Amino acid sequence: MSDAGSEETRWLPVIYNPAAGQRHSAFFTQVLTAMEQRGWRVELRTTSGPGDARALAVEAARSGVERLAVAGGDGTIHEAVNGLASLQEESGIASPLLGIVPLGTANVLAQEIGLRRRPGAVADCLTGETSLETRLGEIGGGYFLLMAGAGFDAQVVAQVSLPLKRRLGKGAYLWETLRQAFSYDFPELILEVDGRPERARSLIAARAARYGGAFLLSPEAGLDKQGLQLFLFEGRGPLSVLRYSLALAMGRLEKSAGVRRLQAERIEITAPPGLPLQADGDSVGPTPAALGLSERRLRLLVPA
Repeated sequence: MSDAGSEETRWLPVIYNPAAGQRHSAFFTQVLTAMEQRGWRVELRTTSGPGDARALAVEAARSGVERLAVAGGDGTIHEAVNGLASLQEESGIASPLLGIVPLGTANVLAQEIGLRRRPGAVADCLTGETSLETRLGEIGGGYFLLMAGAGFDAQVVAQVSLPLKRRLGKGAYLWETLRQAFSYDFPELILEVDGRPERARSLIAARAARYGGAFLLSPEAGLDKQGLQLFLFEGRGPLSVLRYSLALAMGRLEKSAGVRRLQAERIEITAPPGLPLQADGDSVGPTPAALGLSERRLRLLVPA
């Protein structure tokens, strides 16, 4: 990597999602100012709709940039990561160092890497030399950085109202969770986990230790660790949703009745067909599907 003081590395392209930035415009402006104060020139590459972050990330990697930032929520980052990983697979082009400016609803990745939501801390991370290499997960032909799910949480992600999400932020997910707790029918998932038959009402496969922001999913998970931590949920109905939610809030999910945690490399969801899937908080398609660990890797800029 070039010297951090060189002209080349003091220029940073930033993929910016203005929809995610609406509620955080002052913070984003302060980050840009902090970057300028550190002698860095920022070039904004603004998205206008779904798929733009992916295309802009591919364009940046093809141009040979050494580092790239994404200013948006976990969904915008998810798009960019998929673009970079797909380019690795198709063309063998190495991904640039990836940094983030957390502007979204939950900002799970920022929580995971310990990035404080302060303009100076974000600028220090983006201009620093500390990085973490992580192995990506894959699901249904795409990639994920944090987690993937099927069943109840994927149904919530699929049904949450985007206008309500823009107005209420995390509150929109809470409302949809309550609504789905009483309306979702919790069909049984038929699975194979590393070749072993399993059944569950819902599942979450995690690379990250956190879920939905600051909530601790599992101390055994982590971007720097091997394998997926697979949570299988056997309960159904509003009482089970309440019990699991309270256990998650207290950091005791894997000790809750009706929850099993397994370490896994590959999960096949064979039935039922047509259920939603989520990856990094975005809907990514229906079952049946396979998910597991990819050979694709990504280097993230992290706080020193």
